[in-house]
Amino acid sequence: MDYPSIKLFHLVGIMLLFLGLGGMVFAAYAGFGPAKKQVRRAAALCHGIGLLFILVSGIAMLSSLGLLHGDPPGWVKAKFLIFLLLGASIFPAARLSRAIWILITAWVLLGTAAAYLALYKPF
Repeated sequence: MDYPSIKLFHLVGIMLLFLGLGGMVFAAYAGFGPAKKQVRRAAALCHGIGLLFILVSGIAMLSSLGLLHGDPPGWVKAKFLIFLLLGASIFPAARLSRAIWILITAWVLLGTAAAYLALYKPF
């Protein structure tokens, strides 16, 4: 598969990831009965599929750049840490309702940091 196609899958995964996180915020604020469970299930599904797309396409991009073998650069390690943090952040998003703005701010900052690392590869 060529690099632009892999990058497209990576971007789709990022969109699904943040769609799932936003869905969890919506479900946390929504006060309706059985539909809340369906919203949470759909959000979790989008989040999980997005994580899978990001992981697989990220590894494929590293392979196409020749960075898969040996010790990866620091920016790759930092992006993987951000990936883990965004992946685990769905659990507090499902429970919080009052302090959700702190979590949303953290998501924006983590997404911005990941984009910066991908574009500039500083270390």
